[in-house]
Amino acid sequence: MSWGFTLGVFLNRNFEVEFIFDSQRTTLEASGTRTVEVDSLDVGNYHGALAYNFGSGDSSVRPYFFGGAGATSYSPLSFMGADGKAREIAGQTRLSPTFGGGVKVYRGRIGARAEVRMTPTYIKSDSTGWWCDPYWGCYATSKSQYAWQIQMTGGVTVRF
Repeated sequence: MSWGFTLGVFLNRNFEVEFIFDSQRTTLEASGTRTVEVDSLDVGNYHGALAYNFGSGDSSVRPYFFGGAGATSYSPLSFMGADGKAREIAGQTRLSPTFGGGVKVYRGRIGARAEVRMTPTYIKSDSTGWWCDPYWGCYATSKSQYAWQIQMTGGVTVRF
């Protein structure tokens, strides 16, 4: 579960500039013979986006899609691994895109909003070794790790 808000300003009847904020409290668990809660991990998203709303400004149903960029922040977290070594996760803020779409349904000036949003965030790369080709030389190779957030949200919307 998460909470948040979106503030939008229409540039014309269809294009809207939005600021999107959401905060999610997540529990990191380790599983094996039994599930153990390792620690809590808070995730915050701060994004600016450009949205396109279909229909006219006074339509009662307005589907929309959006895309933008901003930052995803992770609270600091460390825990002891099975090998006895301390592991660090997060504690950083990363640039991240966001995109998605949804529908706004109004009755007068007040309505409801349902949305699906995806926010992929690059976390880090782990070195996997070297790769050499016969023409250009050798290169360090790595395996990138991403956090794939897919959120389904809903809430109240007010238009002025």
